[in-house]
Amino acid sequence: MLTEKKKLLYKKIINGDPINLNFKFISADALMIIKSIVTRELEKHDLHFISNTMITILRELLVNSLKANVKRIFFQINNLDINNQQDYDTGIKKFKKEAIEDLDSFKDNILKSNLTIIFNITEKSDSILFVIQNNTVILPEEMKRINDRISLVTQQSDFINIYENVGDDTEGAGLGLSLVIMLLKSIGVDPSAFKISSENGITVTSVQVPYILKPVGVITTIKEQILDEITGIPTFPENIITLMKMCSNPDTNIDKIANIIKSDISITSDVIKLSNSAGFISNKRINDVREALIKIGLNNLKLILIAGNARKIMENKYKKFEEIWAHCSKVAFYSRELALKYKFQSGEIENAYTAGLLHDIGKIILLTVDDKGMKKIADLVQDRDLITATVLEEMSIGISHAEIGSLISEKWNFPNFLSEVAKYHHSPLNISDEFKDVGFCAYLANMIAGIESKRYSYYYIEDAVLDKFNIKDESELMEISKSLKKSYELSQNNP
Repeated sequence: MLTEKKKLLYKKIINGDPINLNFKFISADALMIIKSIVTRELEKHDLHFISNTMITILRELLVNSLKANVKRIFFQINNLDINNQQDYDTGIKKFKKEAIEDLDSFKDNILKSNLTIIFNITEKSDSILFVIQNNTVILPEEMKRINDRISLVTQQSDFINIYENVGDDTEGAGLGLSLVIMLLKSIGVDPSAFKISSENGITVTSVQVPYILKPVGVITTIKEQILDEITGIPTFPENIITLMKMCSNPDTNIDKIANIIKSDISITSDVIKLSNSAGFISNKRINDVREALIKIGLNNLKLILIAGNARKIMENKYKKFEEIWAHCSKVAFYSRELALKYKFQSGEIENAYTAGLLHDIGKIILLTVDDKGMKKIADLVQDRDLITATVLEEMSIGISHAEIGSLISEKWNFPNFLSEVAKYHHSPLNISDEFKDVGFCAYLANMIAGIESKRYSYYYIEDAVLDKFNIKDESELMEISKSLKKSYELSQNNP
């Protein structure tokens, strides 16, 4: 699905040539291009682990530049002199109320103007320099407000506190600058690497990211509570652990396993149901446990045991279980359907389902331990249209729900692919090559479910994943989404 423009940009990245992009308006398509090249640039220097954070930072700065340009247009349309204090005070109030949440309505005016935004990436000997410039000047009063904000946030360590007490947010950009500084600190970039200047009709904002980072670990009381909570989670029952070990033993007796399963109605039902599912189509319906085991295989039985017991433990222990599990069940269904649609190997089909089912298991604990903080983070993610909550969780709490999910997976001795998907379901490019097919299924399923609930946008999705599923544009994804949603609703009506 790579356009010729992207191919040329990727070639420049490989050669170490500077990247220069000009925009009149920051559209979803523009953000997709920027996301793609920033991801490639960071991957080249083994900095892929900060991709989501840097994309969030650069998006904030790009949108701020667009707001600055729109503000000038807005003042012109309303016949207000931005350099006159009385007009400025009047105009800023109107701008925040009428324009700041509806920048798209000014697109035609921007396109007809001489206002532009330039995005530049330059490789230095020890760092990557990201520069954004727009041809509007920051007024002295505005610059003072910006510098005060940067100075204040540089000395802070609690972003949730900043979020609650943002203070002067006259133009709606104060929180954005605070977010940028705190995110830079969270990945080990000194705030001094962020610079902003305005002169000779041009405003220049830059971020210099060293090739070698030294992130500072965030230790909070909440993080300590979470780690204690993980330690206190019950292990699987002994009979389930025994069955899982038998599944991993090539010399195990299948009749013995079948007899043990028959004593558990829930496991029996899951085994029979799976053997008659779309991934294991045959000419007759199977009702015998032993026959079902032969058909689905012991690896898939192990997945049934994992999913069933993980659900039972979390359901019994946590009140927040249901609201997360409903989402996970949909993602699991979508993930399996994607694996079927794209003809993955039979073993990967059920792996994709289980990965989707357990991808958000860490969020249950995070909501339980810090429900108030999670709600604030969720509000911020929605308000700022951020790609994922994980970077904010790591920044404010010291651990993300993805990392928590990985720790739980390790505690319960899940297969490696489940631990990796739990850890990287928001950053799929980090998943090991041997698990990428399954991980990409779970990731795309989660993104589609998020788009349906208006939490995500098409431009958030990684190019490599779109390429894997041969999705060329948003309309193709929407067709897949429509089909998945219809199938899921049918499955809920006919369980």
